[in-house]
Amino acid sequence: MRPANQTGVHHAVVAAKISGPRLSPYLTAMEGNVRRALSLYQWNVELSGSVYECLHRFEVILRNALDEQLRSWNALQRDRETGRTHSADWLLDPARLLGRLAGDDIRKAGRRAQTALRGAGRPPGHPDVLAQLSFGTWRFLLPDNDPGRQHLWNKALAAAFPRLSGAPSDLVDHVDHIYKLRNRVAHLEPLLNSGMVADRLDRMRTVLLAIDPALEAWFVSRQRVTATLKLKP
Repeated sequence: MRPANQTGVHHAVVAAKISGPRLSPYLTAMEGNVRRALSLYQWNVELSGSVYECLHRFEVILRNALDEQLRSWNALQRDRETGRTHSADWLLDPARLLGRLAGDDIRKAGRRAQTALRGAGRPPGHPDVLAQLSFGTWRFLLPDNDPGRQHLWNKALAAAFPRLSGAPSDLVDHVDHIYKLRNRVAHLEPLLNSGMVADRLDRMRTVLLAIDPALEAWFVSRQRVTATLKLKP
């Protein structure tokens, strides 16, 4: 067993390296007790990991559901100037509306895909660019007051959610809250509000139910968030 004084030194060293500003929320929550603050910090790391696993599954499912509809829609679009019909590959041959709504994101993703494939001896294909798009791309393709986004929703993206029971604005709100949670996790911010985390998990489930109940059931069967929340110090 480590002597008490050595344990105190150990905690002090770890706390110093984590840094005061980063440890501050945990110290506040634990009324200044360094040992308990570090236990809470470790729990937050574990919770962040379990949340990220959910975000990983959620984003891949959402991305592929929307991509399927965008491919079908893009293949029906005709170029106004040339009369040429676009291909299904909306990332390499986007119709004008997609170019306006997501052109910058597509170009950035294309550059990242080129970097990732450097030395592979082939140009990036649709799956390569798709994998490089950020969650924000999907969030901001969903409908709002922009007529173009609303048109894209009506003609394409609504079909990605065949089991949607609420208003499209509710779906957008769910995805927006999940998007903001993803940013918190990506920036290693505290997730000490257990109610907020549980709410975001429910929102993920709601969106997945709108896509396919089987996907929601699979998602729930593998999530560790609920169990981790119960272990909060």
